[in-house]
Amino acid sequence: MASARVMVVRGSLMLNAVLVLYLCLTWLSTTPSHHTATSLHIHAPDPGPIYSGQASQEQSQGGKSSTAENAGLNLDSGPLGQPPPAIPQVDSVPVDDGLRDISLGGRRTLGQLPDQGVAAPGGMDASGGAAEPEEPPREVQESAGVTEHLVVEPLANEPPDPPLDSMERKMYPDLRDCTTRTVRPFYQQRGDYWVLENYVPAVMSFRCDESVTYTTHGDYTFLDNLDPLTSRWQGPVSIAVYAPGDDFEATVNIILYLRDCWAEGIKKYVTFHVYFHVAHTPRKVPSTEELLKRKTDCGLEPPKWMNVTTYRQRKKLLYPVNIARNIARLAAPTYFVFPSDVELYPSINFIPEFFKLLKKPDKSNTTQPRVFVFPIFEVRENVSVPENKGELQKMLQSKDAVPFHKNVCAKCHNVPMSQEWLVAPVEPGLSVFHVGKRKPPYHKWEPIYVGTNKEPLYDERLSWEGKSDKMTQMYILCVRDYEFHILDNAFLVHKPGIKHINKDPLREKIVASQNRAIKTKILPEYKTIFGIRKNCII
Repeated sequence: MASARVMVVRGSLMLNAVLVLYLCLTWLSTTPSHHTATSLHIHAPDPGPIYSGQASQEQSQGGKSSTAENAGLNLDSGPLGQPPPAIPQVDSVPVDDGLRDISLGGRRTLGQLPDQGVAAPGGMDASGGAAEPEEPPREVQESAGVTEHLVVEPLANEPPDPPLDSMERKMYPDLRDCTTRTVRPFYQQRGDYWVLENYVPAVMSFRCDESVTYTTHGDYTFLDNLDPLTSRWQGPVSIAVYAPGDDFEATVNIILYLRDCWAEGIKKYVTFHVYFHVAHTPRKVPSTEELLKRKTDCGLEPPKWMNVTTYRQRKKLLYPVNIARNIARLAAPTYFVFPSDVELYPSINFIPEFFKLLKKPDKSNTTQPRVFVFPIFEVRENVSVPENKGELQKMLQSKDAVPFHKNVCAKCHNVPMSQEWLVAPVEPGLSVFHVGKRKPPYHKWEPIYVGTNKEPLYDERLSWEGKSDKMTQMYILCVRDYEFHILDNAFLVHKPGIKHINKDPLREKIVASQNRAIKTKILPEYKTIFGIRKNCII
């Protein structure tokens, strides 16, 4: 009996051992190995596929290679004969779900890092041993913005929402929904003028909500000012160039020379629009494509644009300044625009500081429409133009700088709180120093400001020679009760040389004629269309 019990017990133990062995083998056959997960850089729970830049690139070019093939993985069979782990197709993954190249602002998928091998199938290295995940060099990680484990948070394409109490949310709620204009050559008639819009486009492009366009005008004799302007502005510039008759060919040659040989910023930032009167159409108008194919020999004598007599001067044509202003402003690719003159150079670092200002609480407690005003100054000839307010204050103390048009028309640029602005200590960043209105004693004020294309346009019947060419627009702003937010730490400086009154009998006749037209014809129209408000005058 005892021996029988022993045999029963032994048989029971052997059966249990066989059962345990079977269960272990079954569990192993259904569990993926640790090394396989490591070789794919997949963590549980799976946060989403991480794929190589080659796959992303081939997808963007219409390639049909699978993610597994591009990664160099053999997934014909899974561990212990099970099916391979599923790798989602690249097409099904949102752009934001992969690794991002932070150095490029998250605008493209990060490719395979240099010197980073792909683990062999099953987590084995080339020699058959267990493969450890190879970490890329530290400098590669830092340049790509990759963490130690090569996993980064996806970057949002859209900027973060503005604070609830910000000026942007209060006054410009449509900024985030603005439409970015396509910069393409487009020819159109504007009254008696032909306009070649975007005739020579800038190399760089900008979204409508990420910059401010400096819009300006001139003929080819003023284009050398684009070098100091672009070096300070560091953003898009839209310029309308008047080029009637023979001035057209000279204008084209100078534009190409300045882009290729004069200053890198001109080619990067400036889009040129060319316009001329139908009665002074040039003999030939090359296409934009033809112009951009031309090669400029920078070793040759540059074309002349200073100390010359232009076609416009020979024909005694008036300069249609307000047509130019409207062409340049309406063609701007951005939501915010800065209509100014090409000889007015801005203080540095304005654009990023302006967008920071929009994130701050509003200086005004109203919702009245507003524009952002730059104080303007002149400096003596042969002195450097100041870059910031600290430099400007020193030049004002030494009399190397004076308020704009101090000796020509001081009341035209008499800025409210100007004396306080001049002596106020320099604070970091951009801010609104004072909120003013265009009412006495500032009823003749002609501020230059940042605004949007919602602001009224300029009256195209007025010429530069007749003066008061911006006063009609100022009347509309006054009637609509605009606020003028005078900026601190932002200003304009005219091209060096302090102006004085220069008597010109011929121009005085043109001024008298234009003033009569404003008083007898234009002002009555404006009163009918825009209304009347006390102290609003032209």
